Amino acid sequence: MNLWKNKLVVLFAALTLACFATPVKAKHGVSIPVLNYHSIGVAPGNTYVLHPDTFARQMDYLAAHHYTPLTLAEFASVLSQKMPSPAHPVLLTFDDGYANNAEVALPILQQHGFPATIYVSTGLVNTPGYLTWPQVRQLSAAGWDIASHTVTHPHLPQLSKKAQREEILAARARIEQELGKPADTFAFPYGEYNRTTMRILRGAKFRYAFTTQPGRASSDQPPLELHRIVVDSQKPFEDWVEQLSEPIPH
Repeated sequence: MNLWKNKLVVLFAALTLACFATPVKAKHGVSIPVLNYHSIGVAPGNTYVLHPDTFARQMDYLAAHHYTPLTLAEFASVLSQKMPSPAHPVLLTFDDGYANNAEVALPILQQHGFPATIYVSTGLVNTPGYLTWPQVRQLSAAGWDIASHTVTHPHLPQLSKKAQREEILAARARIEQELGKPADTFAFPYGEYNRTTMRILRGAKFRYAFTTQPGRASSDQPPLELHRIVVDSQKPFEDWVEQLSEPIPH
């Protein structure tokens, strides 16, 4: 419950920032909407729990309007302009590692052949409501990219350098050990970080890190501070479509 309350506080701050932020266009490169999901289930009034029917409707919209969900490798190649961008690229990301991401979201995505990326807090794996390691391996085998969201989902700026390093690197190491694949991207719990966090990520050679700063990810942004569109279950479907379509926050 505290996790949800903390996320609601951070989302409110992010939405407030969006109202006053000065739009920044991608001057020299491309911008890609990165959708940030959490739990796919039924919890009326919870911002971070999206009803399965709404999620299915959103994925149907992406398919009908010829969006191309990307793998992380494709996202990196498009963002760095090493490969041409499809007409409507999008990156689908899930945070935390809820069991319903495998039980509910995966079958819906498989109907369209869509890949996704999930940022797992490894200390939550095998606890009630969260993924098991067999489910994580199932997602990986289905073409999902699996990456680090720390071990215990803490507020990183409140931790010492040593504790931050352990949270970030231990989660990455566990994922790579379990899957035998690189896990060199990261998503900040609550969207929070400080200079210590950034030094750890750079030192460990993470390729990308995703914030909760609103708007599209752009090649003009620092690779360790990429923006995402947090999907708010309380907003009308039309607002989601508008966020997806807008190249810049407004």
